[in-house]
Amino acid sequence: MRCSKGTRGKWPAVFCLSLICCCLLSSCRQETGGTPMLSQADLVVYTVQEEGIYKPVVKEFEERTGLSVKVESGSSEELLINLENSSDQYGDARETWDVIFGVGIETLEEKKEYWQAYESPEIPSIAGAFRCKDHKWTSFSACPLVIMYNTNVVTYREVPGSWTSLLEPRWKGRVAFMDPGKSDIYSSALATAVYGYRGEGDYMEQLAENLEYGGLSSLTEVNSGILDGRYSLGVTIEGAAQALRSGGADVDYIYPKEGTTVLPDGTAIVNGCPHPEAARLFLDFTVSKDVQRILVSDLNRRSVRLDVPPLPGLSPVSKLPVIHMDLKELSRKKEEILEQWNEILSLHKRRAGG
Repeated sequence: MRCSKGTRGKWPAVFCLSLICCCLLSSCRQETGGTPMLSQADLVVYTVQEEGIYKPVVKEFEERTGLSVKVESGSSEELLINLENSSDQYGDARETWDVIFGVGIETLEEKKEYWQAYESPEIPSIAGAFRCKDHKWTSFSACPLVIMYNTNVVTYREVPGSWTSLLEPRWKGRVAFMDPGKSDIYSSALATAVYGYRGEGDYMEQLAENLEYGGLSSLTEVNSGILDGRYSLGVTIEGAAQALRSGGADVDYIYPKEGTTVLPDGTAIVNGCPHPEAARLFLDFTVSKDVQRILVSDLNRRSVRLDVPPLPGLSPVSKLPVIHMDLKELSRKKEEILEQWNEILSLHKRRAGG
């Protein structure tokens, strides 16, 4: 991940600040009197993002600041379990995580007791709809969900129009959908689809059958599967679909008529984290103009900044058919839906003699 020469000149002050932070962190280590270190890294990040998203950001942060970063990845469900098991009665972490990165803001909002407030100097440049009033989290990217289809496989009469389209028997085994237990994006997609369908259990049972009771392992696998015709259609993020279409790929996409979700993911600093100064530097970096530009141009996401436009051809968020849900309600809904989803898969496995 590289930025233009014009933007590099803005970073000497940040680099110097990072060196100061390194010294402070080193001095803190020396004052522990031989206490074992929890981590040899200058910053420990937990993320639910795929490697293709977090790796370029982390690598550039390390190169610009000289700080070393350890990344631990997993699901949101694993994040919550680990937080509950590793925090004291005041919500302070007893383990090594400093920053939670790229997690759905509905989850961050629901678990505010675990995060420390921090008002980034980049906040004035972030769109109001993506701000946290008490600064317990900071948005990173916005990902409207769409249904993408292969135009060589799906005829004009078969073009999907809604979340219900994923349930049509003709598409059995031909729907690309990532395992919602491994992805915040797809657990949100499932919650949105169920909310629009109004028949929760029935929708999930039918979808699971059309997915042949399995899910793909990554967003890249979803996109490539639709692109090469292994799958006829599937759910992906708007930016990826637009980038493929504008690049001449044989795909197109629609926003489900029941509505889609445009909830962003975000970053939060853990209460009692070992490296608070480095954590603040990293959070600022994720919403810097440089990174947000790369987010759009290379990673196919919408920026949360007012001064970074979306990919050419994308409509303003205000013109999209968006389902608006209370953040805490959506967080609880996702937990309930994932429990039901896992029950459906387990029941199928038992019936199949697995």
